[in-house]
Amino acid sequence: MTNVDRADIRLGNLKPQLWVVSLAGILSYFLVQTDSAYERLTVFPETTVGASLNSLFFVIALFIIATIIYLIVKRGRLSILKYALRFSLILSTFLLTNWYISKIVQFSHAELFVDAFSFIISISLTILVWFTVYRRKGTIQVLTIGAIGSLIGTFLAFSIPLLSATMLLLALVIYDILSVYKGPIGKLSENIHLSEFTGAAFTFEDVTIGMGDVVFYSMLVSMALKNFGISIYVVSSIGVLLGAYWGMRMLEKRDFFPGLPLAILIGLIMMFSSVYLANHITLP
Repeated sequence: MTNVDRADIRLGNLKPQLWVVSLAGILSYFLVQTDSAYERLTVFPETTVGASLNSLFFVIALFIIATIIYLIVKRGRLSILKYALRFSLILSTFLLTNWYISKIVQFSHAELFVDAFSFIISISLTILVWFTVYRRKGTIQVLTIGAIGSLIGTFLAFSIPLLSATMLLLALVIYDILSVYKGPIGKLSENIHLSEFTGAAFTFEDVTIGMGDVVFYSMLVSMALKNFGISIYVVSSIGVLLGAYWGMRMLEKRDFFPGLPLAILIGLIMMFSSVYLANHITLP
């Protein structure tokens, strides 16, 4: 997250995060109701060692991508990077909307039309996303980018088992701190303003938030709803919002601050604490 102008942070700055976790909750609730089988993105088995290796695999991939982006910026090839980011956003939008729509069609028992229906609607939604992200500014752009983050985060939550997902989020906390202060993201922030990369970040009331932040906020709360139910989702969402707000308050004294650590740690602590209390405390 960045706040170059050092603007005062208010509760209203949380609107994008509130939108993101709310949409993630709606998507997760629907996916739970479909009771479908989901593709696993993990390679190693769901053991402590396997989950650690799965998280390491994802973090290494993120580090490589961030390093490549930094090197491209350092060489002054901003136009190449912008086109690559635009292509990635459009492609991921098409693939994800196609995936979600296929679940809707399967849930409605209309499998006969799933391929054609999913393709047509996905193309239409992808064009709409392209228009709102790259041809519009303001609230509609923020809502659209946030929605894409929710789509990605919820998909990850349903494609990565609980232990691996938890290990991944914890690893990302460490990675985000190191990357911002010692790694490619921090160096990138020193050279350019992240708001220049529309789609990879968005700016709301002077605070620029990375797509990665909203993706993993969504992943955490979706993971809570998928595995533990609506009440734990609500508690986890409150934790994420508290952490996100605390992180933004840090921007009143700094130009940039990692968006994941506080939100993810508080969200995870509140999630697992509430699960423990629910399982060990019996109300009279």
